Amino acid sequence: MDEITRQEKERSVWNKLAAGYDARSLQMFKEAYELSIQEACAVLSAQDRVLEIGCGTGIIALGIATCAKTVVATDISPEMISVAQGKAASQGISNVSFHTHDGYSLPYESQSFDAVLLFNVLHFVKEPSSILQEAHRLLKPSGTLVSATDCYAEPAPIPTRLKLGLQRLLNWVGVIPFAWYYKKEDLHVLFEEHGFSIAETEELHTDPVNYYVCAQKKAPRP
Repeated sequence: MDEITRQEKERSVWNKLAAGYDARSLQMFKEAYELSIQEACAVLSAQDRVLEIGCGTGIIALGIATCAKTVVATDISPEMISVAQGKAASQGISNVSFHTHDGYSLPYESQSFDAVLLFNVLHFVKEPSSILQEAHRLLKPSGTLVSATDCYAEPAPIPTRLKLGLQRLLNWVGVIPFAWYYKKEDLHVLFEEHGFSIAETEELHTDPVNYYVCAQKKAPRP
């Protein structure tokens, strides 16, 4: 699949989901989103310039607005970004800006952010390595990567396994563009391989497991 086809496929799916995204996600995963915001705020400072890749409708970006100096939030879906911009305007939040970009290649200078957020992204992108490489490039030395990722390969109750089986089918027929079935240790390996040292982990949700990881950009080898 070439890059244009991948982008169009991702954009089409997420555009269709944008209008009802908040209602569905917050109904099912409100506590996990609240914990995500709390965890992110705990490692941010009031002077930080923060980037969120794959921001969706801005639930996290707007939630951390008071915990950072500026937040730049990006998503491949213009419909998601439109919803997020509307929410920012209605809430009077001015230090968060939303932009439509592909997370594989972002138009920002290297080492220009104190923290990069990747919430609920890595299990739904074709090339998670490309996202992590871009996050590493954009982070300042010893910058912080904050993420939460669904780990569909972790043990789950039978009803959840049945839903995940349906998800695999939807992925296979192309309704869902991409889906990775991680175990928690798979994420540890992924982050370490891309130049990050894991500092903290936590399960934000158990069914399915939504796995929080806070990591630091490693210093280059002498």
